[in-house]
Amino acid sequence: MSVGPKFVMLLCAVFFMPVADSAHAAASDPGAIQVQTLTDALLKSMRAGAAESMTERYRNLEPVIEQTFALPLVTRLAVGPDWANFSPDQQKAVIAAFTRFTVANYAHNFRDFDGQKFEIDDKVLTRGEDKIVRTRVIPRADTPVSLLYRMHEVDGTWKIIDVYSNGVSELALRRSDFAAALAAGGAPVLIAHLNKGSDVLMK
Repeated sequence: MSVGPKFVMLLCAVFFMPVADSAHAAASDPGAIQVQTLTDALLKSMRAGAAESMTERYRNLEPVIEQTFALPLVTRLAVGPDWANFSPDQQKAVIAAFTRFTVANYAHNFRDFDGQKFEIDDKVLTRGEDKIVRTRVIPRADTPVSLLYRMHEVDGTWKIIDVYSNGVSELALRRSDFAAALAAGGAPVLIAHLNKGSDVLMK
């Protein structure tokens, strides 16, 4: 089972939000600071443009994405109840495959800059054990887009576990796609599914 165009398109709809100048002075909440760290890295990637190869872009973004996203937790949440049936080695392999896919997706999509603005609201909301960091993407000549980052504290650090774009949850999209792969063949098919998607994005 391969990553189909629809899956890539849906994830791109969430991830491909061009980022640009953002207000460093405004970010003081630990959750907002994490979002600021991510957007700064994406902006650098975008401004590099064609001067940076996909391999270089991937290498530069990987540590930042692993720092700002709770990828092991997100992987487990996206897999759902089937996670308990995976062996420890399968769990590690799925996390690794999903991490690679996530970084490849960002490296693929954030490579062009056209004067966009990115605003982070430092008035972070609390929702139970989580935080919600509100942001706005302001294209140079189009309608601003609202993005909400859901943050969860992991080992003392606030990390992203979901992104909402126009009310659509990235995690919900992942759950749906993961469910199809798992139904087709469990962990081995899901791992192959993600790795093939990464290969396509890295071309």
